[in-house]
Amino acid sequence: MQLLSKLMIKHGAFLLKKLSLMTAIAVTLSLLIVTSGCKSVPEVSTRKVKALELLDNESSFYIAIPTAADPDLIERIIKNNVQNISASDVKLISNHIEKVYCGLNRHKNSVEIQSAIDASIPLKTIPKVLNTKNGWQKENYTAEQSQKLYQIYDYKGLNMAFPSASICCMGRSVDYMINKYDSIASLPAEDQTICYEVPDNLYNYLDGAEDEIRFYANKPQSFLTILTGTQLNLNLVDVSGSFTTDQQHPAQYILKLNFNFKSEKMLKAGKTLLILAFGLTDSQAVVSEGDAGSNELIIQGIKLDKQQLYKLLVL
Repeated sequence: MQLLSKLMIKHGAFLLKKLSLMTAIAVTLSLLIVTSGCKSVPEVSTRKVKALELLDNESSFYIAIPTAADPDLIERIIKNNVQNISASDVKLISNHIEKVYCGLNRHKNSVEIQSAIDASIPLKTIPKVLNTKNGWQKENYTAEQSQKLYQIYDYKGLNMAFPSASICCMGRSVDYMINKYDSIASLPAEDQTICYEVPDNLYNYLDGAEDEIRFYANKPQSFLTILTGTQLNLNLVDVSGSFTTDQQHPAQYILKLNFNFKSEKMLKAGKTLLILAFGLTDSQAVVSEGDAGSNELIIQGIKLDKQQLYKLLVL
């Protein structure tokens, strides 16, 4: 572990050639190493803050990646983006990640990311890694409500902050996430006021991700184009879904998709188009409509090679 710490300090341990979703997450993951003799600072907040509470409602695509859902995915993120890291250290880092939450906005030539990560963070080691020698700039940020000082680290436009030993904030609007953390942490333990900004259904859906990767697209047209390779003109409110590792074939996921249409008429038309776009047959997937009165179409049992998801996530 001492060798790894020296390696991180000397080389920065970060490959930031592209600010893609997975590369940005890898920057955070590479920090989450508990070295011998290094103890995390205990939480001082009265009310425990959940990482998901810190995301805003301005993203068009959200994803929750629990390590338990597919440890290989988290390990792959680290291995592919942290230079010269050993297999044993990859395993060590991934063991200290609980769940990664991200909100994304895709632009023509870039992906805008806002991420909050549940993890075990060695706060004392952060200044040794995120320093000017490794290209990072640090500035103090004063929380609006408590006037407490927090540190924001910047590397070529990538912002990161560690408001506690269990949460990392990264990407777009880190100052917003710090203020949100500070205001929630100031509440009494018994205060259960809802503080998250995303809709209830989205929060509960992502928060419930335990043994599967869950995602939600509230601007689903671009997501559908990426997923199917076809430009579909569907009147959709949103699309949500999950990836679960196929126990019989660990190299692939089983994908479930929920399409929420604006009307029953569009659901009927969209059902045919989606079946054609995915090239599905009855033996490949189960296609069904939601409860009476809803305009939901459910497609489950789609088998997807894991490499396809890695490509979708720019990994």
